Amino acid sequence: MKYSEFSNIQGKVSKLGFGLMRLPKLYEGKEDIDYKEAERLVDLAYKNGVNYFDTAYVYHAGESEIFAGKILNKYPRESYNLATKLPGWAIKNDGKTVDELFNEQLEKCEVEYFDFYLLHSLNRDIWNTFSSVNAYENLKEKKAQGKIKHLGFSFHGDMELFKELLDNYEWDFVQLQINYYDWEADNAKDFYKLLEDKNIPCIVMEPVRGGSLQKLNDEARDVFKKLSDSSPASYALRFVAQLPNVLVTLSGMSTYEQVEDNINTFNECKPLSDEEMKAIDEANILFRKNFAIPCTSCKYCVTECPKGIDIPSCFASYNEYNKTREIEDLNKTYLLISEEKRAHNCIECKKCMEHCPQEINIPRKLSQIKDLTK
Repeated sequence: MKYSEFSNIQGKVSKLGFGLMRLPKLYEGKEDIDYKEAERLVDLAYKNGVNYFDTAYVYHAGESEIFAGKILNKYPRESYNLATKLPGWAIKNDGKTVDELFNEQLEKCEVEYFDFYLLHSLNRDIWNTFSSVNAYENLKEKKAQGKIKHLGFSFHGDMELFKELLDNYEWDFVQLQINYYDWEADNAKDFYKLLEDKNIPCIVMEPVRGGSLQKLNDEARDVFKKLSDSSPASYALRFVAQLPNVLVTLSGMSTYEQVEDNINTFNECKPLSDEEMKAIDEANILFRKNFAIPCTSCKYCVTECPKGIDIPSCFASYNEYNKTREIEDLNKTYLLISEEKRAHNCIECKKCMEHCPQEINIPRKLSQIKDLTK
Protein backbone atom coordinates (compact mmCIF):
# COMPACT_ATOMS: atom_id res chain seq x y z
CA MET A 1 0.00 0.00 0.00
CA LYS A 2 1.27 3.46 -0.90
CA TYR A 3 0.99 6.27 1.64
CA SER A 4 0.77 10.06 1.57
CA GLU A 5 2.71 12.43 3.78
CA PHE A 6 1.85 16.13 4.05
CA SER A 7 3.45 18.61 6.40
CA ASN A 8 0.15 19.61 8.04
CA ILE A 9 -1.25 16.06 8.34
CA GLN A 10 -0.34 13.88 11.28
CA GLY A 11 1.28 10.58 10.28
CA LYS A 12 1.16 8.59 7.07
CA VAL A 13 -2.23 8.16 5.42
CA SER A 14 -2.99 5.35 2.97
CA LYS A 15 -3.58 6.66 -0.53
CA LEU A 16 -6.65 4.41 -0.71
CA GLY A 17 -9.45 5.24 1.69
CA PHE A 18 -12.44 3.03 2.44
CA GLY A 19 -15.73 4.88 2.00
CA LEU A 20 -18.37 3.29 4.25
CA MET A 21 -21.40 4.47 2.26
CA ARG A 22 -21.89 1.53 -0.14
CA LEU A 23 -21.38 -1.44 2.15
CA PRO A 24 -22.92 -4.87 1.44
CA LYS A 25 -26.59 -4.91 2.39
CA LEU A 26 -28.88 -7.60 3.77
CA TYR A 27 -31.79 -6.68 1.51
CA GLU A 28 -31.92 -5.06 -1.90
CA GLY A 29 -33.55 -1.65 -1.77
CA LYS A 30 -32.91 -1.21 1.97
CA GLU A 31 -29.95 0.19 3.88
CA ASP A 32 -29.49 -2.59 6.46
CA ILE A 33 -25.79 -3.47 6.48
CA ASP A 34 -24.67 -7.07 6.13
CA TYR A 35 -22.29 -6.83 9.09
CA LYS A 36 -20.59 -10.18 8.54
CA GLU A 37 -19.71 -9.52 4.91
CA ALA A 38 -18.94 -5.83 5.43
CA GLU A 39 -16.56 -6.70 8.28
CA ARG A 40 -14.80 -9.15 5.95
CA LEU A 41 -14.21 -6.30 3.49
CA VAL A 42 -12.95 -3.88 6.13
CA ASP A 43 -10.63 -6.54 7.59
CA LEU A 44 -9.16 -7.25 4.15
CA ALA A 45 -8.54 -3.55 3.55
CA TYR A 46 -7.02 -2.97 7.00
CA LYS A 47 -4.73 -6.00 6.81
CA ASN A 48 -3.46 -4.75 3.45
CA GLY A 49 -2.53 -1.33 4.77
CA VAL A 50 -5.65 0.82 4.36
CA ASN A 51 -5.77 3.13 7.38
CA TYR A 52 -8.38 5.73 6.33
CA PHE A 53 -12.09 4.98 6.85
CA ASP A 54 -14.75 7.50 5.89
CA THR A 55 -18.31 7.53 7.19
CA ALA A 56 -21.08 10.11 7.69
CA TYR A 57 -24.17 10.75 9.78
CA VAL A 58 -26.54 9.87 6.94
CA TYR A 59 -24.76 6.89 5.33
CA HIS A 60 -26.83 3.71 5.34
CA ALA A 61 -29.71 5.60 6.99
CA GLY A 62 -27.54 6.40 10.00
CA GLU A 63 -26.12 2.89 10.48
CA SER A 64 -22.70 3.45 8.90
CA GLU A 65 -21.24 5.28 11.91
CA ILE A 66 -22.48 2.53 14.22
CA PHE A 67 -20.89 -0.08 11.95
CA ALA A 68 -17.59 1.84 11.95
CA GLY A 69 -17.58 1.91 15.74
CA LYS A 70 -18.30 -1.78 16.18
CA ILE A 71 -15.91 -3.07 13.51
CA LEU A 72 -12.92 -0.74 13.84
CA ASN A 73 -12.98 -0.88 17.63
CA LYS A 74 -11.06 -4.18 17.59
CA TYR A 75 -8.02 -2.42 16.10
CA PRO A 76 -5.64 -0.13 18.03
CA ARG A 77 -7.11 3.38 17.84
CA GLU A 78 -3.84 4.96 16.71
CA SER A 79 -3.56 2.49 13.80
CA TYR A 80 -6.37 3.96 11.68
CA ASN A 81 -7.86 7.31 10.71
CA LEU A 82 -11.61 7.78 11.10
CA ALA A 83 -13.46 10.53 9.23
CA THR A 84 -17.06 11.60 9.60
CA LYS A 85 -19.13 14.67 8.80
CA LEU A 86 -21.47 17.22 10.36
CA PRO A 87 -24.89 17.16 8.61
CA GLY A 88 -26.27 20.63 7.97
CA TRP A 89 -29.73 19.33 7.16
CA ALA A 90 -30.04 17.79 10.65
CA ILE A 91 -29.47 21.27 12.06
CA LYS A 92 -31.82 22.99 9.61
CA ASN A 93 -34.65 20.44 9.49
CA ASP A 94 -34.43 18.63 12.84
CA GLY A 95 -33.30 21.50 15.04
CA LYS A 96 -30.30 19.61 16.42
CA THR A 97 -27.29 21.50 17.73
CA VAL A 98 -23.68 21.03 16.68
CA ASP A 99 -22.80 19.71 20.14
CA GLU A 100 -25.68 17.21 20.12
CA LEU A 101 -24.70 15.86 16.72
CA PHE A 102 -20.97 15.73 17.45
CA ASN A 103 -21.42 13.92 20.77
CA GLU A 104 -23.87 11.51 19.18
CA GLN A 105 -21.30 10.72 16.49
CA LEU A 106 -18.55 10.12 19.05
CA GLU A 107 -20.84 7.69 20.86
CA LYS A 108 -21.93 5.87 17.70
CA CYS A 109 -18.36 5.54 16.44
CA GLU A 110 -17.13 4.51 19.90
CA VAL A 111 -14.20 6.95 19.83
CA GLU A 112 -12.97 9.91 21.85
CA TYR A 113 -11.82 11.94 18.85
CA PHE A 114 -12.08 12.06 15.05
CA ASP A 115 -8.95 12.11 12.93
CA PHE A 116 -10.73 13.95 10.12
CA TYR A 117 -13.97 15.87 10.57
CA LEU A 118 -15.87 17.63 7.79
CA LEU A 119 -18.66 20.11 7.32
CA HIS A 120 -20.71 17.94 4.99
CA SER A 121 -21.64 18.69 1.37
CA LEU A 122 -21.24 22.46 1.40
CA ASN A 123 -23.18 24.68 -0.94
CA ARG A 124 -24.42 28.20 -0.20
CA ASP A 125 -27.59 27.06 1.57
CA ILE A 126 -25.84 24.54 3.82
CA TRP A 127 -23.00 26.95 4.58
CA ASN A 128 -25.56 29.58 5.62
CA THR A 129 -27.08 27.01 7.99
CA PHE A 130 -23.68 26.28 9.52
CA SER A 131 -22.86 29.98 9.77
CA SER A 132 -26.13 30.71 11.58
CA VAL A 133 -25.10 28.42 14.45
CA ASN A 134 -21.36 29.26 14.41
CA ALA A 135 -20.52 25.68 13.46
CA TYR A 136 -17.02 26.51 12.21
CA GLU A 137 -16.06 28.30 15.43
CA ASN A 138 -17.52 25.45 17.49
CA LEU A 139 -15.51 22.83 15.60
CA LYS A 140 -12.32 24.89 15.82
CA GLU A 141 -12.78 24.83 19.60
CA LYS A 142 -13.26 21.07 19.50
CA LYS A 143 -10.04 20.79 17.54
CA ALA A 144 -8.24 22.82 20.18
CA GLN A 145 -9.62 20.39 22.78
CA GLY A 146 -8.19 17.42 20.85
CA LYS A 147 -11.56 16.03 19.77
CA ILE A 148 -10.75 16.72 16.11
CA LYS A 149 -7.28 16.29 14.63
CA HIS A 150 -7.94 17.69 11.14
CA LEU A 151 -10.85 19.94 10.14
CA GLY A 152 -12.14 20.32 6.60
CA PHE A 153 -15.23 20.23 4.42
CA SER A 154 -16.69 18.35 1.47
CA PHE A 155 -17.89 20.60 -1.32
CA HIS A 156 -20.68 20.70 -3.91
CA GLY A 157 -21.09 24.44 -4.43
CA ASP A 158 -19.87 27.10 -6.87
CA MET A 159 -16.46 28.71 -7.29
CA GLU A 160 -17.52 31.95 -5.60
CA LEU A 161 -18.33 30.16 -2.35
CA PHE A 162 -15.25 27.94 -2.66
CA LYS A 163 -12.93 30.94 -2.83
CA GLU A 164 -14.77 32.60 0.03
CA LEU A 165 -14.23 29.55 2.25
CA LEU A 166 -10.55 29.21 1.38
CA ASP A 167 -9.77 32.93 1.75
CA ASN A 168 -11.51 33.53 5.07
CA TYR A 169 -11.15 30.32 7.09
CA GLU A 170 -8.41 27.87 8.05
CA TRP A 171 -8.73 24.31 6.74
CA ASP A 172 -6.49 21.28 7.09
CA PHE A 173 -7.93 19.58 3.99
CA VAL A 174 -10.85 19.71 1.56
CA GLN A 175 -12.82 16.86 0.00
CA LEU A 176 -13.80 17.24 -3.67
CA GLN A 177 -15.55 15.13 -6.28
CA ILE A 178 -12.83 14.46 -8.86
CA ASN A 179 -12.77 11.93 -11.67
CA TYR A 180 -11.91 11.97 -15.35
CA TYR A 181 -15.58 12.48 -16.27
CA ASP A 182 -15.81 15.71 -14.22
CA TRP A 183 -12.21 16.91 -14.64
CA GLU A 184 -12.78 19.24 -17.58
CA ALA A 185 -16.52 19.37 -18.23
CA ASP A 186 -17.56 20.12 -14.63
CA ASN A 187 -14.48 22.18 -13.73
CA ALA A 188 -13.14 19.75 -11.12
CA LYS A 189 -9.67 20.70 -12.34
CA ASP A 190 -10.19 24.36 -11.40
CA PHE A 191 -11.25 23.52 -7.84
CA TYR A 192 -8.34 21.12 -7.45
CA LYS A 193 -5.83 23.66 -8.78
CA LEU A 194 -7.00 26.26 -6.29
CA LEU A 195 -6.36 23.86 -3.42
CA GLU A 196 -2.96 23.03 -4.86
CA ASP A 197 -2.06 26.73 -5.08
CA LYS A 198 -3.02 27.20 -1.42
CA ASN A 199 -1.20 24.03 -0.27
CA ILE A 200 -4.37 22.50 1.15
CA PRO A 201 -4.41 18.69 0.75
CA CYS A 202 -7.27 17.27 -1.28
CA ILE A 203 -9.28 14.16 -0.45
CA VAL A 204 -11.05 12.75 -3.50
CA MET A 205 -14.59 11.41 -3.41
CA GLU A 206 -16.43 9.71 -6.26
CA PRO A 207 -13.28 8.84 -8.27
CA VAL A 208 -15.30 6.18 -10.12
CA ARG A 209 -18.45 8.36 -10.10
CA GLY A 210 -20.62 6.03 -8.06
CA GLY A 211 -19.36 2.99 -9.99
CA SER A 212 -20.40 4.32 -13.38
CA LEU A 213 -16.77 4.55 -14.57
CA GLN A 214 -16.40 0.85 -13.83
CA LYS A 215 -19.62 -0.21 -15.55
CA LEU A 216 -19.27 2.10 -18.58
CA ASN A 217 -20.84 1.08 -21.88
CA ASP A 218 -19.45 -1.61 -24.18
CA GLU A 219 -17.67 0.84 -26.49
CA ALA A 220 -15.86 2.56 -23.63
CA ARG A 221 -14.96 -0.71 -21.90
CA ASP A 222 -13.44 -2.03 -25.13
CA VAL A 223 -10.98 0.88 -25.14
CA PHE A 224 -9.49 -0.32 -21.86
CA LYS A 225 -9.63 -3.99 -22.83
CA LYS A 226 -7.26 -3.25 -25.71
CA LEU A 227 -4.68 -2.00 -23.21
CA SER A 228 -4.77 -4.69 -20.51
CA ASP A 229 -6.92 -6.88 -18.29
CA SER A 230 -7.00 -4.18 -15.62
CA SER A 231 -10.46 -3.06 -14.55
CA PRO A 232 -11.90 0.24 -15.83
CA ALA A 233 -12.09 1.33 -12.19
CA SER A 234 -8.32 0.96 -11.79
CA TYR A 235 -7.72 3.53 -14.55
CA ALA A 236 -10.19 5.94 -12.93
CA LEU A 237 -8.51 5.56 -9.54
CA ARG A 238 -5.02 6.04 -10.95
CA PHE A 239 -6.20 9.16 -12.79
CA VAL A 240 -6.85 10.95 -9.48
CA ALA A 241 -4.22 9.20 -7.33
CA GLN A 242 -1.42 10.53 -9.55
CA LEU A 243 -2.35 14.15 -8.76
CA PRO A 244 0.39 15.45 -6.42
CA ASN A 245 -1.91 17.26 -4.00
CA VAL A 246 -4.24 14.28 -3.39
CA LEU A 247 -3.99 12.95 0.15
CA VAL A 248 -6.53 10.11 -0.07
CA THR A 249 -8.68 8.63 -2.82
CA LEU A 250 -11.94 7.30 -1.38
CA SER A 251 -13.64 4.23 -2.79
CA GLY A 252 -17.06 3.03 -1.65
CA MET A 253 -16.32 -0.69 -1.89
CA SER A 254 -19.21 -3.15 -1.64
CA THR A 255 -17.68 -6.50 -2.69
CA TYR A 256 -14.61 -8.50 -1.73
CA GLU A 257 -13.47 -8.41 -5.35
CA GLN A 258 -13.59 -4.61 -5.42
CA VAL A 259 -11.41 -4.41 -2.32
CA GLU A 260 -8.89 -6.83 -3.84
CA ASP A 261 -8.81 -4.93 -7.12
CA ASN A 262 -8.34 -1.57 -5.40
CA ILE A 263 -5.60 -2.90 -3.14
CA ASN A 264 -3.75 -4.19 -6.20
CA THR A 265 -4.12 -0.77 -7.83
CA PHE A 266 -2.75 1.10 -4.81
CA ASN A 267 0.03 -1.34 -4.05
CA GLU A 268 1.69 -0.04 -7.20
CA CYS A 269 -0.17 3.24 -7.78
CA LYS A 270 1.66 3.85 -11.05
CA PRO A 271 1.16 7.16 -12.87
CA LEU A 272 -0.75 6.82 -16.12
CA SER A 273 1.28 6.58 -19.32
CA ASP A 274 0.56 8.78 -22.33
CA GLU A 275 -1.13 5.81 -24.00
CA GLU A 276 -3.35 5.23 -20.96
CA MET A 277 -4.29 8.93 -20.79
CA LYS A 278 -5.32 8.83 -24.45
CA ALA A 279 -7.43 5.75 -23.71
CA ILE A 280 -9.16 7.56 -20.83
CA ASP A 281 -9.94 10.52 -23.09
CA GLU A 282 -11.38 8.20 -25.75
CA ALA A 283 -13.41 6.15 -23.26
CA ASN A 284 -14.75 9.33 -21.67
CA ILE A 285 -16.07 10.61 -25.01
CA LEU A 286 -17.73 7.28 -25.78
CA PHE A 287 -19.24 7.00 -22.30
CA ARG A 288 -20.67 10.52 -22.28
CA LYS A 289 -22.83 9.71 -25.29
CA ASN A 290 -24.89 7.30 -23.17
CA PHE A 291 -24.69 8.70 -19.64
CA ALA A 292 -27.95 10.63 -19.61
CA ILE A 293 -28.39 11.28 -15.86
CA PRO A 294 -25.15 11.99 -13.91
CA CYS A 295 -26.33 10.28 -10.70
CA THR A 296 -23.66 8.82 -8.38
CA SER A 297 -26.13 6.86 -6.19
CA CYS A 298 -25.12 8.77 -3.05
CA LYS A 299 -28.78 8.46 -1.92
CA TYR A 300 -28.88 11.80 -0.14
CA CYS A 301 -32.10 12.45 -2.05
CA VAL A 302 -33.72 9.24 -0.83
CA THR A 303 -33.46 10.15 2.84
CA GLU A 304 -35.68 13.21 2.31
CA CYS A 305 -38.22 11.74 -0.14
CA PRO A 306 -41.64 11.60 1.58
CA LYS A 307 -42.74 8.84 -0.84
CA GLY A 308 -39.64 6.71 -0.41
CA ILE A 309 -38.88 6.58 -4.15
CA ASP A 310 -35.73 4.63 -5.05
CA ILE A 311 -34.39 7.52 -7.14
CA PRO A 312 -30.90 6.08 -7.87
CA SER A 313 -32.37 2.79 -9.16
CA CYS A 314 -34.87 4.66 -11.35
CA PHE A 315 -32.03 6.71 -12.83
CA ALA A 316 -29.82 3.65 -13.34
CA SER A 317 -32.64 2.01 -15.31
CA TYR A 318 -33.02 5.11 -17.45
CA ASN A 319 -29.29 5.18 -18.18
CA GLU A 320 -29.49 1.56 -19.34
CA TYR A 321 -32.38 2.51 -21.61
CA ASN A 322 -30.43 5.46 -22.98
CA LYS A 323 -27.77 3.14 -24.40
CA THR A 324 -30.19 1.57 -26.88
CA ARG A 325 -33.43 3.58 -26.63
CA GLU A 326 -35.24 0.24 -26.38
CA ILE A 327 -38.05 0.14 -23.79
CA GLU A 328 -37.20 -3.52 -23.13
CA ASP A 329 -33.82 -2.45 -21.77
CA LEU A 330 -35.51 0.01 -19.41
CA ASN A 331 -37.97 -2.57 -18.15
CA LYS A 332 -35.29 -5.19 -17.49
CA THR A 333 -34.23 -3.29 -14.39
CA TYR A 334 -37.05 -0.80 -13.78
CA LEU A 335 -39.66 -3.50 -13.17
CA LEU A 336 -37.42 -5.00 -10.48
CA ILE A 337 -37.97 -1.87 -8.39
CA SER A 338 -40.84 -2.21 -5.92
CA GLU A 339 -43.92 -0.51 -7.35
CA GLU A 340 -44.23 1.87 -4.42
CA LYS A 341 -40.66 3.06 -5.06
CA ARG A 342 -41.04 3.77 -8.79
CA ALA A 343 -41.02 7.14 -10.54
CA HIS A 344 -44.80 7.50 -10.87
CA ASN A 345 -45.08 8.03 -7.09
CA CYS A 346 -43.25 11.37 -7.27
CA ILE A 347 -45.35 14.30 -6.00
CA GLU A 348 -42.81 16.91 -7.20
CA CYS A 349 -42.25 18.38 -3.75
CA LYS A 350 -38.59 19.00 -4.75
CA LYS A 351 -37.22 18.16 -1.29
CA CYS A 352 -34.80 15.79 -3.01
CA MET A 353 -33.24 18.59 -5.05
CA GLU A 354 -32.03 20.37 -1.90
CA HIS A 355 -29.75 17.42 -1.19
CA CYS A 356 -28.50 16.42 -4.65
CA PRO A 357 -24.74 17.14 -4.94
CA GLN A 358 -24.99 16.81 -8.73
CA GLU A 359 -27.79 19.43 -8.91
CA ILE A 360 -30.01 17.13 -10.97
CA ASN A 361 -33.60 18.26 -11.57
CA ILE A 362 -34.86 15.03 -10.03
CA PRO A 363 -38.65 15.55 -10.41
CA ARG A 364 -38.22 16.37 -14.12
CA LYS A 365 -36.13 13.24 -14.74
CA LEU A 366 -38.58 11.07 -12.80
CA SER A 367 -41.38 12.52 -14.90
CA GLN A 368 -39.54 11.47 -18.07
CA ILE A 369 -39.18 7.95 -16.73
CA LYS A 370 -42.85 7.92 -15.73
CA ASP A 371 -43.86 8.89 -19.27
CA LEU A 372 -41.74 6.09 -20.74
CA THR A 373 -43.26 3.46 -18.47
CA LYS A 374 -46.95 4.29 -18.78
